[in-house]
Amino acid sequence: MLDKTQMRMLLITALRLLSAALGVSNLVSANIMERSRELGLLKALGATDRAVVTLVLTEIFLAGIIGSIAGYAVGIGFAQLIGHAVFGSGIAVNWAVIPILAALMILVLLLGSLPAIRMLLKLRPAIVLHGR
Repeated sequence: MLDKTQMRMLLITALRLLSAALGVSNLVSANIMERSRELGLLKALGATDRAVVTLVLTEIFLAGIIGSIAGYAVGIGFAQLIGHAVFGSGIAVNWAVIPILAALMILVLLLGSLPAIRMLLKLRPAIVLHGR
């Protein structure tokens, strides 16, 4: 029974990670489409593809780090509330989870931003700045 429950939880976790990667992909793609003129101008002024990709990835990772810290804090807070309400005691915080969460965050952000980065690399400054 415990093995089945663990397998279900693992499957749910994998599906949630995939869903998060798709959400990141959607948000980053929309952001790049909105900012295509700005990014095209950067390229037209001489910025390399690597510099533009680094700029976009830096923004993505800063938002991811801030969101992860806020999400972890809110999750711990809700876990404490539920622990006190249901069990009458607090929930122990396991600090060993943080490196695993950081690695998963990096993986999800990288996988989610790959389609948008490919779109960014195909961006042609003359076409974007001309308004097509």
